[in-house]
Amino acid sequence: MAKQERAERTRANLVRAAAAVFDQVGYERATLAVISDLAQVTKGALSFHFAAKSDLARAVQAEACAVSDAALAVCAERQGASFQAVVDMTYTLVGLLEGDVVTRAGVRLTRELETPEDPSLHCHVNWLGNLFRALRRAEVDGAAETGVDARSAVALVMAVVVGAETMAHTPVGAAFGEGPSAPRETAQEWLARMWHAVRPSLAPGGDLRVGDVRMAGVRELHPG
Repeated sequence: MAKQERAERTRANLVRAAAAVFDQVGYERATLAVISDLAQVTKGALSFHFAAKSDLARAVQAEACAVSDAALAVCAERQGASFQAVVDMTYTLVGLLEGDVVTRAGVRLTRELETPEDPSLHCHVNWLGNLFRALRRAEVDGAAETGVDARSAVALVMAVVVGAETMAHTPVGAAFGEGPSAPRETAQEWLARMWHAVRPSLAPGGDLRVGDVRMAGVRELHPG
């Protein structure tokens, strides 16, 4: 049992080290030597767990989907307004993109590698599915606008997530005529701004908590 636990820890360490390297330099420039050094394991130990770099990439993608799927499930199970779950999911996803290297690497790998349309491997497919089901529940409960095409609504919510994370890392001062010294806003602040803009078209009635970051479940699911 102790040997099995050590093997599982080594494998998890390799996945996280690989994620850090993929996140920083991408799939093509990443090397097994750098990954093994970062994980502080021998190349032989790496080869025991993963025969090729592509196997490591798939493991990172699977872990990213598992972590985000579990975190989104926490949002879906919360008590309260059903459309609030959609909002909470966006904050959770932005938080993962900002704070979890495995999630970021998983997303980057789906852009760089041909990935099956499988929610256990493809982060965006996973997220779209979770958001779609949450929006459908909100429609049934009367908390979301029923006259909006569901696929368009989900695409808009995904664009809000990706856009908030992008805006947080973009120097927008010059574009907005504010000058280069204008303070940057966080991804969560941009998310709140964007929700105030798009919410009337998706959920015109009821009160929503927009602006509070609720990340329950994320830290526990992916410590460190």
